Amino acid sequence: MTAPAGKVYLNILKELDQIIYADNLMPGDKLPSERELAERLQAGRSSVREALRALELLDLIETRKGEGTFIQRAGGHRLAEILASFFLRDTRAQRDVTETRAIIEIEAVRLACQRITDDQLEKLGEIIRESRETWYGGNLPVEQDYLFHKTLVESCHNRLMLNIWRPLVEYSKVALRESLARTGRTENSIDEHAGILEAIRKKDEEHAVKMLKKHLENSRF
Repeated sequence: MTAPAGKVYLNILKELDQIIYADNLMPGDKLPSERELAERLQAGRSSVREALRALELLDLIETRKGEGTFIQRAGGHRLAEILASFFLRDTRAQRDVTETRAIIEIEAVRLACQRITDDQLEKLGEIIRESRETWYGGNLPVEQDYLFHKTLVESCHNRLMLNIWRPLVEYSKVALRESLARTGRTENSIDEHAGILEAIRKKDEEHAVKMLKKHLENSRF
């Protein structure tokens, strides 16, 4: 009996992964041709083509005209972003996102105390200064707030953590704006950012984590 189209499609994706493993292919390496894949998988070229399109949509592979199809390097794929756009529509899922974000940021701050560069320390300080200027100018520093947390996660120098964190927060900027709009919250938030930065400068992991936990709790996300 012929397997349903959806089943064939999923099997091809799984078998493609096995081929990548068997051929010891790494990011940047070229995949076998569509014809060769069809022969090795004993599947129709149209089914193989659809599977490759799905992988390309997620930026897991890249097709270069006249050259072939290549495995994408780490950090380029959109899988987490695509899933997050659906995931965050559910209220319970939003709570899960809040919890997951906190877990990532707390561990990122611990690592940042050991790995942050002088340039990143300077960047965090500049973001805080820009936040105050924006606030004193009568606007909510939503983008600066986002950039502060993004830079914190970048400072742990773990690309996978950043790739997981980014879509969780980018899809919740509306909640961030609502948080900063609460009476007195913006100024307190900026002061909390300054306290986190100072603890990181001193490489005081426990105090940095304590300050971040307090900040996230006060921000209600």
